[in-house]
Amino acid sequence: MRLASYNVENLFERAKVMNLDSWSEGKPILSDYAKFNTLIAKDVYSTADKAAMLSVLEKYKMLKAPGSTYFVLRENRGRLMKKETASVDAEIVATGRAEWIGWLELKQEPVKAVAITNTARVIKDINADVLGVVEAEDRLGLKHFNELVLASTEIGAEEYRHVMLIDGNDERGH
Repeated sequence: MRLASYNVENLFERAKVMNLDSWSEGKPILSDYAKFNTLIAKDVYSTADKAAMLSVLEKYKMLKAPGSTYFVLRENRGRLMKKETASVDAEIVATGRAEWIGWLELKQEPVKAVAITNTARVIKDINADVLGVVEAEDRLGLKHFNELVLASTEIGAEEYRHVMLIDGNDERGH
């Protein structure tokens, strides 16, 4: 019996920042994302924390709008900030984490077709009886990949009889 594991790095959709041409392009963006999420997790927001949050939001042009190229600010209950208008500067209005429920979310985009096909080719070449994959979006995506991509005439791999997914704890949602 052949057992294997493979990081598929998302099958059909991944964070836009992870689809950039190089790691060096995405690294500072992910660093800002981590910094912002660390700041909003604090029980109490200091003046310096609020300034740092606004700095990240300004850098990604999010002082007037909830989204940017790479992020969406979710404010599900309560408010983190007051948006900038023609007459008012943006302001962090929450004094700490307990005042609002929300987060900064990474925007997603489709994975390029060639990457999907190449992932299937690698899995076919591995030829494992049991394959554990890491970073699959969800069970339905994994099932579709198995049935529609692996078993396609282009790839010609035998599909796996069983598909199971155990949710992980990745804060990006994958």
